[in-house]
Parts: sequence; structure tokens; C-alpha cells
Amino acid sequence: MTLVIVVVAALKGGVGKTTTSVYLAALAETKERRAVIVDADPQASAADWLENSDDEQVGRIEIIEAPTDRLLSKALDRVGDDEIVVVDTPPGNERLLAKALDRATVVVVPTRVGGVETPRVEALLDMVPQRVPTGLVMCSARTVTRDYQDTVDGWIEAGVEVWGTVPERVAIAAGPAGWLAGDGIEAYRGVWRRVQRAARGL
Repeated sequence: MTLVIVVVAALKGGVGKTTTSVYLAALAETKERRAVIVDADPQASAADWLENSDDEQVGRIEIIEAPTDRLLSKALDRVGDDEIVVVDTPPGNERLLAKALDRATVVVVPTRVGGVETPRVEALLDMVPQRVPTGLVMCSARTVTRDYQDTVDGWIEAGVEVWGTVPERVAIAAGPAGWLAGDGIEAYRGVWRRVQRAARGL
């Protein structure tokens, strides 16, 4: 097996980055392959989620806190080839984000519908090495709106892949207080398939 490092990246907080990281790690965990979340965000939201949850879907996932350049490098150096690593990156720390992107097999970019999001996603995409497959996830999306469709169409026209949409549902982002939601798992299952396809295509 080949080591797969999935970097979940955004330049701003509040777009669904940690939620995306946890759901993808839960889908990545199998009997044959272990999932590891490297929490590079100093707020440690992913670590809090896993450590405080009694949900068996996340109970087997290993968590490594790595909120500095040195700790991130050490964490990524020590993972095994039989593991799927999901890196939850910090917003606003471009240096650490760049280090994570440089090690990425695949990059997942959570974003939302709205004019302020587009330039931030474009700036992030400019940071991703050309060799690394990248896809967007539209989070908390009101899928029946014209804004949503226009946003998705705009990214596709710009040559940016949209790997999935997570509709606006409170249960999906329940966090440490609740179990992973079934509708959330289904919404992220398609994203996980795209991640696997992209990793296999390298």
C-alpha cells in the first residue's frame, strides 16, 4: 500500500474544514487500513472532537496534534504506508499550510457559497503544487438556490473540480456533542470516492 496524505485546507475558518477532516477520516478507516488525523490547527478542534466523542465511527481514528512546522513534519514522517492521513490545517497560517500542501497526495478545499469565498479559494489554489489533484467541497450549501448553482458552474468553468456538496443540515456538524450523522456520512461518501480516485490516478 502507498501512503496517502489528504490535506484539508482553507485560508479562513468557519468553512467546514474540521468537519470535513473528521468525516473523511471516518470513511477512510477500514479493517485493512487505519486512518490518522494530524490536527495542525492550534485550536485543536479535531482533537477535541475525537477525544470527547463516544461514537465508535471515530473511536478507532488516531489523532496527532501538530500545531507547528516541526511537529507537522515529525508527524508526517512517522506515519506508515498502510495508513490514510488526513491533515486538518490551520486558517491564517500560510507557512504551515504550505508545508502541509507540499506533502499532500490530494487536497480537499471546503468552501461556502458567497462572493467573499471565491478570492480566498483562488489564493489557496495558487499555493497547491501543480502535481497535486485538488477538489472543492461546497459546505452548508442551500442547493436549491441560484447562488449555489452559479457558484458551482463558475468553478467548473474555471477548470476547478467540485468533488461534492454537503447540504445545509445542522446534524452534519454536530461535533463532539453528537455522533456522526448518517446524512453527513452519505454527503461525504461521494467526496471520499473522488479522493480515492484522485490518489489512485497518480
